Amino acid sequence: MPEAEPRAGPISFDLTPEELRQLGAELVELMADAIAAERSEPVLRAVSGEEMRSILDEPLPQSGVPPAEILDTWRRKVLPYCRRNGHPRFFGYVCTSADPLGMLADGMASALNQPVAAWRSTPAATEIERLAVRWLDQLVGFGGDGTGLLVSGGSSANFHALACAVANAEHQAGLPAGTRNRLTVYMSREAHVSLQKAVRLLGIAPDQVRWIDVDASRRMVPAALAARIEDDIHQGWVPAVVCASAGTANTGTVDPLVEVLDVARDTEVWLHVDGSYGAPAVITGGYGWMAEAFAGADSLSLDPHKWLFAPVDAGCVLVREDAAMRRAFQLDSEYTEVTETEPIERYALFDRGLEMSRRFRGLKVWTVLKARGVAGLRQAIEQDIELRKHLDGRVAAHARLEGLGSELSIACFRYVPEGETRDERITEVNRRIVETLNREGRCYMSPTTLDGRYCLRVCIVNFRTRKKDVDFLVDEVLRIGALAET
Repeated sequence: MPEAEPRAGPISFDLTPEELRQLGAELVELMADAIAAERSEPVLRAVSGEEMRSILDEPLPQSGVPPAEILDTWRRKVLPYCRRNGHPRFFGYVCTSADPLGMLADGMASALNQPVAAWRSTPAATEIERLAVRWLDQLVGFGGDGTGLLVSGGSSANFHALACAVANAEHQAGLPAGTRNRLTVYMSREAHVSLQKAVRLLGIAPDQVRWIDVDASRRMVPAALAARIEDDIHQGWVPAVVCASAGTANTGTVDPLVEVLDVARDTEVWLHVDGSYGAPAVITGGYGWMAEAFAGADSLSLDPHKWLFAPVDAGCVLVREDAAMRRAFQLDSEYTEVTETEPIERYALFDRGLEMSRRFRGLKVWTVLKARGVAGLRQAIEQDIELRKHLDGRVAAHARLEGLGSELSIACFRYVPEGETRDERITEVNRRIVETLNREGRCYMSPTTLDGRYCLRVCIVNFRTRKKDVDFLVDEVLRIGALAET
């Protein structure tokens, strides 16, 4: 490493107020251009790995460059090759169009640079986060008075919830250290992979996970759950947690949550509801029934950066009992000792989760909830659900299209060439459809496999998407499918 050049005096990275205002104005202009491009440019520009690396790769800078050069690099080399998740024809994943007000709030959070660890160090940021969590609790009807945390996303939320459940099971059963191998966890095969990761990280072996049968609609079967828990108890196992889904990643399936809650209550097992994607749908007329299950669950995950349109990253875990969070995560040390005595002022978020330094996520979540309100969010979510229903109608009406499962705002279907029965050939055609669509860039979708059948997966979680965009997608699938038949 070359020697550092001697400096004449102390260094500072500050900009003058005038310089910061000028750069800020240029940045806002660049952000506005990026949002405008989500309506006019390709969803994703085709580029190879080698091309992308050659565009960006360079040696580690030994001397800095002017800020204007940085912005120019963003403009020319970064923005054109980022996927436009806010594009009205982006259907690829449960990744939403970000609310522009949330985007600005995220920038403000970076400017403040608050590590939200405890009230004593960040009073306003801590209170904003706690208020945002209480609002999310009220939004979905959990009724836990806002006990929980904002985290990076659904994977982290699920991990935190299961950590609380496992610690609670050990406590309730009076298990000594080193006996976690007696615990059991229950989920269906449609459960999100993050739940499986959480189980692994918590020291639960694969043979301690009970895979519960699903019905023809891929919903957990409550009777099968009850029978398996009862059998495990008789054999000396300690059931730790039941994981139910309020919107699976594959098809948007919602488990029979109220019936699953009844089983969990009858057997006194912790119920976690993974509502990372679908929980906000509880504010709509069609899914208000979920509130009963949410109000009885022990923990619930939901992601404001999914169907509440906050910018990434913003997940949330709600937990019924604060003691359960502290039991799982609280550890004392000299440098984290809390000396305040007033209840609000002694609140430490690091006692309730894995992170010490935590991003000020609460500002963008608070901003979106404050600006849009329940009524605005309900309208946006219902709009997405209606678009999915419209897609279902288009699929059902065409002889070449076969619906394979849909709920909430996710639909899975495939193109079936005339008279074709060979799965290999059907898969080949549908792979070509996905690859062609995404390469051309006028719309974007992702595939999945259901019961061994490769299919097209459409996720509609975008306040910019309209019926014409869904129709465009279906028409393109039919066009490319017809070409692939020849």
